[in-house]
Amino acid sequence: MIGPQVKIDLAALAANWRMLADRAAPANAAGVVKADAYGTGAKQAGRALARAGCMRFYVAWAEEGVALRYAIGPAQQIAVFHGPSADNIDLIRSAGLSPVLNTLDQVRFWVELGADRPRATMALDTGMNRLGLSPSDWAAAAELTKDAKLEYVMSHLACADEPDNPMNARQLAAFREGAALWPDAKRSFGSTGGVYLGPDYHFDEVRTGIGMYGGGPVPAEGPSPQPVMTVTAPILQLREIGAGETVGYGAEWTSEAPRKLATVGVGYGDGFSRLATNRGAGFLKGSEIPIVGRVSMDMIVFDVTGVAAEVGDQIELWGRNHWIGDQAAAMSTIDYELLCRIGGRAERSYTGGS
Repeated sequence: MIGPQVKIDLAALAANWRMLADRAAPANAAGVVKADAYGTGAKQAGRALARAGCMRFYVAWAEEGVALRYAIGPAQQIAVFHGPSADNIDLIRSAGLSPVLNTLDQVRFWVELGADRPRATMALDTGMNRLGLSPSDWAAAAELTKDAKLEYVMSHLACADEPDNPMNARQLAAFREGAALWPDAKRSFGSTGGVYLGPDYHFDEVRTGIGMYGGGPVPAEGPSPQPVMTVTAPILQLREIGAGETVGYGAEWTSEAPRKLATVGVGYGDGFSRLATNRGAGFLKGSEIPIVGRVSMDMIVFDVTGVAAEVGDQIELWGRNHWIGDQAAAMSTIDYELLCRIGGRAERSYTGGS
């Protein structure tokens, strides 16, 4: 019997990128492929996006950028969110990567590299208080780089998945103010949520991330992303239980009537969170089926009463029939985390490219 399966639809990934690119046009649509392309495989996803026409990518670490460069070749730009340092600059240079400058120390380091410095992006913090130069440092950074050409200025929205949140407009105004210090640089502001917010947030580049992978906010109008990752796991055993019987560790679920149960071969050892206990669901033969009892290391129990379930059937944990956002909500988390956390025990396969 085969174990958990992760199926990646690279054609859907490319279609999602094109959909986001069309919505953001004439802005360029970069592809964010950090964290192994949100768990889908950076080599495979990068190649599929490059074939679709994506010309600029973002990763978190220089090492990710080097691996991506080997996969996609020399034509595309690859920017490194976490920026340059003495211990990664040789990697950045050797692979032709583009660092993002987040602090005054990184700005000084980059400027002091001299005329052969790699092209770079300046990151401005406009309210998230994560990476990026604080507003109090913007003028100093502009002075330091007055003789060193920057390619992009970027920032990141904190509440783009909430279109009516007033913080979006505040950050937009702050970004316009900060970016004006580098009038010759291109501007990159919105990610997937920013694409849906409309043209004011697009500037010269949008950074497509979660939407490419089939998740994120649902746009108020127009097409939504297609699912890219489908995760399934097999039924190991079926059993009938009576009213009053319990399931799993801690006996946290009690049957109120006779039920048919399926024990399925997946668990937190595969990255499927224990928070789905008595809350998550799956999909089998046209029916949504609830998880009953605790999620354990290698097994979950589903209530398949009324479903023609058989040992060996693959239950969909998320994919085209059971939306990843619903599964994430049941776990009190977000779809980003679900995409990234599925472990190496699950067998991966690809369609629509390689």
